[in-house]
Amino acid sequence: MHQMFLGLRGRLGNVVYRLLNGETVAGKVPDFSHRRLSADQRTQIKRFTVAVPQAKRLLADPVQRAICEAEARASRRPIMAVAISKVMMATP
Repeated sequence: MHQMFLGLRGRLGNVVYRLLNGETVAGKVPDFSHRRLSADQRTQIKRFTVAVPQAKRLLADPVQRAICEAEARASRRPIMAVAISKVMMATP
């Protein structure tokens, strides 16, 4: 691959660039237009959609943010992933 594209990630037109085993690879954008979601998948998407704004509010609190930052460092996960996980585990 050309030197210019090394480390490139994301979508450019109909091509998606990503890192795979340390190398930049290009592929076509997947077509999800005919995908059918199961009832469980739709439920999970709704839960996640509700959890994201709640996680943002959780991180707005300095005390909760510090707790999430410590957990994120310990688990080597992004802080937003930790916050979303906390919110989703707290709500049925």
